[in-house]
Amino acid sequence: DALEEIGDQCFLDCKGFYGELKLPGHLKKLGVGAFKGCSNLTGNLVIPQSLTYIPTSAFEGCWLGGNLQLHNGIGAIGESAFANNGFKGEIILPKDLRSIPNRCFYNNDFSGQLKLPEFLGSIGERAFAYNWRLMGVLKIPEGVENIAPGAFAQCRSLEGVIIPASMESIGAESGNQTDGGAFQNCSGLGSIVCEGTMPAYVQSGAFDGVSKDNFTLEVPESAVHQYQAASGWCDFKRIAAHHELVCRPSVACALNSQHKQTLTINAEGEWEVASKPDWCDVTPSSGTHKTEVTLTVKSMAKGSANREGKVVFRLKKKDYTHECSVSQYNYEYAEDQWLTLQKATKGNNGGINIVVLGDGFNAKDIADGSYLRSVKQEVEYFFGIEPYKTYRNYFNVYTAFPLSTETGVGTVNTIRYNRFNTTFTGGVGLKADYDEVFDYALGAPTVSAANLDQTLIIVVPNSTDYGGICQMWESGAAIAFCPLSTYEYPFDTRGVVQHEAGGHGFGKLGDEYIYHNAFIDACGCSCCPHADELRAYLAMGWYENLSLTGKMHSVGWSHLIYDDRYSDIVDIFEGGYMHSRGVFRSEQNSCMNNDIPYYSTISRQSIVKRIKRYAGETFSFEDFVKNDKRDVATATRSTMRNDSRTAHTYQHAPVVHKGSPLKKRMSKRKK
Repeated sequence: DALEEIGDQCFLDCKGFYGELKLPGHLKKLGVGAFKGCSNLTGNLVIPQSLTYIPTSAFEGCWLGGNLQLHNGIGAIGESAFANNGFKGEIILPKDLRSIPNRCFYNNDFSGQLKLPEFLGSIGERAFAYNWRLMGVLKIPEGVENIAPGAFAQCRSLEGVIIPASMESIGAESGNQTDGGAFQNCSGLGSIVCEGTMPAYVQSGAFDGVSKDNFTLEVPESAVHQYQAASGWCDFKRIAAHHELVCRPSVACALNSQHKQTLTINAEGEWEVASKPDWCDVTPSSGTHKTEVTLTVKSMAKGSANREGKVVFRLKKKDYTHECSVSQYNYEYAEDQWLTLQKATKGNNGGINIVVLGDGFNAKDIADGSYLRSVKQEVEYFFGIEPYKTYRNYFNVYTAFPLSTETGVGTVNTIRYNRFNTTFTGGVGLKADYDEVFDYALGAPTVSAANLDQTLIIVVPNSTDYGGICQMWESGAAIAFCPLSTYEYPFDTRGVVQHEAGGHGFGKLGDEYIYHNAFIDACGCSCCPHADELRAYLAMGWYENLSLTGKMHSVGWSHLIYDDRYSDIVDIFEGGYMHSRGVFRSEQNSCMNNDIPYYSTISRQSIVKRIKRYAGETFSFEDFVKNDKRDVATATRSTMRNDSRTAHTYQHAPVVHKGSPLKKRMSKRKK
């Protein structure tokens, strides 16, 4: 930790390194290409406060895949410093950064809204190219004069760009490159606002792949004709003066049933509804400055054709408009209608409830069937692993059709108008309006206040990120957030569901992965409370797959170690609950370690005990053994690494809340 300097190319192409890279806390100087090509490193990267300059290619091609944490003391970054790393989550740039050089953040997985530093002066070639998860409106700071070729190429989820008056040129390379234009193939762009009265020079190809006839290019009123004649800008079919008139959200959708939605109009003066479809009502139809209005989409008969239209708001006396796009889709199920996917046939209490709810699915996602397919797939993944496969008949499974205004989920910097306000929290984990989720789940056929704490709720965010997490309550209630992960096995959607929902949410199992190459702090000091946490959860009857002792006859699975039916695989292995030492697990691999489709034997036993208790039946160990099915081949095989990612990169420990969500709801109702 006292190391202050790492020289040029010190660890160049050391592909034998694996695991998380932790830089020394007193590092002051880092050489060019110091870790370039260390392609088997994984996890987060934290730049220490003492390091203020990141040189050229310092971490290029490491494929770390975790989160990147930069501090405000960083004054400069070299070319390709973080290129080809697969970093995910939001990127928070140092506030005093003046330049973002060529390929600096090329080919990563950053998500959320990109906020550029206020005093930024230049953006280099392909600086953010291929960060396709970046979303929202990108505001280029005043003072930036040039955007280099390919700077934001292939950032196809960007929704808007604000170009400052200081902008002089927007670049592109000649030839057939797919990333040569500054905004090439940014197909999601639906808004460009230019603040300059003098059009910036746009090189040919800078906006290739942007739908230039689908939205209005907004420019200063005095400069409309200049933009209409300027090279590059004249390709945009609609160019008009920019005024302050915004409708949020600017989209609305509905299924067949009547749907009401609140819109906020923010105007620089008086506004009115200029036009609307005859199947929509807007109340009030006029106002001044900021006003809330109610948009009502009228019901349509089942079997009708889908319909689309626009509610057009207009600034009075200025002939300036803003549109809210409205769509309505025909579907066999109504908004918020409950659907029983499975009815329990075993147990004494009418079945154990699982409620699966999507968030960030709009009417189109629901009507084209992708929502219900995703929900059903999550259910099959949940029951595709033992012991849930054998004990499936103990469960009721319900879903409904909660309609979101927009598709997708938000981030710290980006709002998505979805049903339960599901959002990523700075790239690590997910949260939502938990009260809203619990209230909604109580509408399921057999879910009640009496069994809510024994009901598993699975929320399926409409996102392809891995970042699942389980929000748990001491009473037993749980909401498992399981995104539609597109990462490679075993970190695909199946791995997320089985780890978060089956492992944490229902099974109350603890994480077995290792983040820290250190002892778990058994003394309970404030800097590392993990030992006390684990001790508390064990006392609650949770996390039975872990132990703070390594003594053969003291671990919770000692009866399995000496049982001939399990002794070939069950033993004592050190490492778990984020620490490599001082905490113990029963088997080498499991779903709680690396997301493979296999729960350890003690985990399966713990899950079956919970199933029996919730079902009002008595647990018997011999009965468990009789019905137990184990997959030793899965338990002992290594995980694939095609994606250069590991569970260490993306798994997030559950968040445990005090008490029961019911108490909070009751107190709110009394108030």
